[in-house]
Amino acid sequence: MVKIAALDLGSNSTRLLIADISGEKFNTLERSHVVTKMAEGLEENGFISDEAKKRVIKTLKTFLKKIKKHEVVEVFAVGTAAMRDSSNTDEFIDEIRRKLDIEVEIITGQQEGIITSLGVHHFMDNLQNYLIVDIGGRSTEFIYEDNNKVISHSLDLGVVTLTEKYFSELPTNRDNIVKAEQQVMDALSNLKIPNAKLLIGVSGTATSLGAIHLEQDRFDEDAIHNIEISQLEMTNIKNIVQKLSEPEIITKFNGVDPKRAKTITSGIVILENIMKRYENFSIIISKNDILEGLILKKY
Repeated sequence: MVKIAALDLGSNSTRLLIADISGEKFNTLERSHVVTKMAEGLEENGFISDEAKKRVIKTLKTFLKKIKKHEVVEVFAVGTAAMRDSSNTDEFIDEIRRKLDIEVEIITGQQEGIITSLGVHHFMDNLQNYLIVDIGGRSTEFIYEDNNKVISHSLDLGVVTLTEKYFSELPTNRDNIVKAEQQVMDALSNLKIPNAKLLIGVSGTATSLGAIHLEQDRFDEDAIHNIEISQLEMTNIKNIVQKLSEPEIITKFNGVDPKRAKTITSGIVILENIMKRYENFSIIISKNDILEGLILKKY
């Protein structure tokens, strides 16, 4: 058996997965995430701020302790939209390499989607006619199959940028909600994806939605995995969340990471409008995503 670690340096959170691999067996040993908000201020400034870099470095140091404890033999680390778009990414990669001896690979939106699909496929049986949606801090990936080929599209649409533009104060006003929904629908209109596919949601927004739906007292990804949420249930959750302030969201939904309270409103707006655009009557939540995909791609 081989112990492998995967690191996802995302626009909103930095995440770790440690797994034991033996042939076809994939045993998760540890999974952690910290909301580090790497994309905070990026839309306005064009670069990753010193504060955001400090948050990521601090989190990676904590993750390295876990990696060493498990005696991991190999680490795969990727950076996504925020690092793709920032003017100081090379400098940041050098800093991570110098301080932590971690090599970060910047992947394209298309690569991000394809790797995510590997993680989802491996843990869902007989997956057909699907549309996987991964809502990140700065981009959203759409993954599906066409003629036995995996297609991945990446949109510049994420919870951090949408929050900064329309949901900086919660609850926001109706005018901002309408503008946010219009921006989402305008972005989706550029995608030529067939309707009526099985919708699968992965990563922070989807799993937080699952925690809200199940009324969890504490986050439990195993309970969330494979649950189905209807469009009506999604709309009911949206109507509740949009009326709450950030402290009220934290208090009411104990299963949601408090640091995601600021962005969950914009994430639900994106997800609900995706369901409407592609005529999905429900969404299935998957706990597996790019982290599993990174390991499966190599082993």
